[in-house]
Amino acid sequence: MPGDLSRPAALSAALRFVLASDVLWQHKATLIEVLTQAMRDEDAAALRKVVAAQAQGEWRDHEVVQLKSFLRDRTARSWQNADENVMHLAAQLNRAPQSVRAKAAELGLGAAVDYRLAKSIRQSGDG
Repeated sequence: MPGDLSRPAALSAALRFVLASDVLWQHKATLIEVLTQAMRDEDAAALRKVVAAQAQGEWRDHEVVQLKSFLRDRTARSWQNADENVMHLAAQLNRAPQSVRAKAAELGLGAAVDYRLAKSIRQSGDG
């Protein structure tokens, strides 16, 4: 592939070439299928890369607001409830559960995502 073209651009150029060429239709169909699948794979890999970077990257203001509004006044009632809170936010924000749990703890909302912490706070309040 030419050094000045990115892989997606090179695949697109190859597809245009195949479409315009006089290759036998049986071969053309196969080449089109292979090239379009390679383009889909390339798009999927790029999307996974963006999601992974976002999951570990800096938190944006709207994400912090969403996390705070969801966890505000919540205390985990069980391990399952704590996990449900984490998984709900992780799915909404497209972030790793560990990242959600760490950010909640950093913002002082750990009792909503960590049952052990919620239980110790409840016990110290009762005592």
